[in-house]
Amino acid sequence: MKRTFLFFAACLFAGITSCANSAKSEPAPVEESVATEVAPQSGSSVVKTLPADLRGLAIVDALKAEYKGKVCLIDFWATWCGPCRRAMDDIDRIKPSLEQRGVVFVYVTGETSPLNDWNALIPNISGIHYRLTKAQWESLCNALQMPGIPAYLLLNKDGSEAFSNVTSGGYPGNEEMKNNIEAALTH
Repeated sequence: MKRTFLFFAACLFAGITSCANSAKSEPAPVEESVATEVAPQSGSSVVKTLPADLRGLAIVDALKAEYKGKVCLIDFWATWCGPCRRAMDDIDRIKPSLEQRGVVFVYVTGETSPLNDWNALIPNISGIHYRLTKAQWESLCNALQMPGIPAYLLLNKDGSEAFSNVTSGGYPGNEEMKNNIEAALTH
């Protein structure tokens, strides 16, 4: 009985904690990063790549340049991260109206997300998707001082930072996220 209780307590604790430090400690799968740009599936998901030699803040700079003129929410996540997936479900309630207003949703993960899992999930996640190499992901996490995921970076139309929680992580909730996006739309 005591073992059963300890087992359930451990499962509960594992399920409610964030994916802190997982961005650095998850082993990379053996697959190569083979994400390529493809046509949107059902008009909602697009896969893009970044040059493999980009590292650290150069990755963020490339994303800023790509989406300049648009309010852009960058979601750092992984397929195996339960809190990341729950946050995506939450934001789906406010996302359609924001997409209609021109907000771009960008999803960035690394090779810690197994390629088959990533390919299976992204058709159901409206937005633009990037799967970075292990070296890119690690350098990005280090440059941003990102201890865990999910984490978010919201960019104004001019590419400046409107909101960021990359150094703390966690989904701030729909109300806070929507308020920050609304402010960026009027910036």
